[in-house]
Amino acid sequence: MAVVARVYIVRHGETDANRQGVIQGQLDTALNEAGIQQARLVADALEDVPLGAAYSSDLQRARKTWADLGHRYPLVRAAHSIDPGPPAYAWATQTAEIVLENHPKVELEAVEALRERFMGQWQGGPVAKRSNPPPDLEPLIDFNARGVEWWNRTVARHAQRKASELRARRDGCAAASDAKSGSDGDAWHANGDANAGVFGGEEEEMAELGFEPIHILAVSHGGLIGSLVANLLGSRKVRAAEGVSTGWCYNASISVIDVEESGKGVLISYADTTHLDGDVLQHNADVQLN
Repeated sequence: MAVVARVYIVRHGETDANRQGVIQGQLDTALNEAGIQQARLVADALEDVPLGAAYSSDLQRARKTWADLGHRYPLVRAAHSIDPGPPAYAWATQTAEIVLENHPKVELEAVEALRERFMGQWQGGPVAKRSNPPPDLEPLIDFNARGVEWWNRTVARHAQRKASELRARRDGCAAASDAKSGSDGDAWHANGDANAGVFGGEEEEMAELGFEPIHILAVSHGGLIGSLVANLLGSRKVRAAEGVSTGWCYNASISVIDVEESGKGVLISYADTTHLDGDVLQHNADVQLN
């Protein structure tokens, strides 16, 4: 089954609150120096990815992780009048005129749906000293639902559009083959996915058709990412590839999901940190509480 979308789900870089075991929830904390370096390493890891869409939590620790990708994608313009952030981002935009003809326009959309769970009165306090759940804690059912709703509203629609494009390209190829051979094309359309064999395989078919899946970046938080992936797997919208398992979602880790033309997804990797230098935190208050 052909892949029509590839989603790179990135957790933001480290914050001082992460290191101190403080519950952040939706507090708008900033990356520390280690987190900024981690975000730059994420940018290096995704340097050659032809991103076609970018989404982020509107909390700055996620936005800044995305913004450090700006030196690779200098044409990015933030939606909703988002503060462009620190000088590193501004410096990147100065190179826009040079690369304008060689890079697609990638526009960041910052969305509340990708925020961490709202922790209510727990926010700002140490996880080790937390009391009973506060009355203003975001209900877990609501937290789980908003991540999946974002996926259905955003990623699934991108995948549907690309699947339609792929079908149109196949139809055009079939029509050209019909015209050349004098066939009515019924056999071509009846074979469906088996037509990949005409080109020698799926990759060859995609190359022959000139089709490229959309590559989507989503920068969010450990709790939200864990919830989203768990719910996608639980609903069978996504299956894990052989050897891939879920667990702790580390700072600046990258998870990858391929979405096939059927709409179903495959978890290719989860919370990968092989692009990072040094150790990563093995604990996190917000992830622990979800």
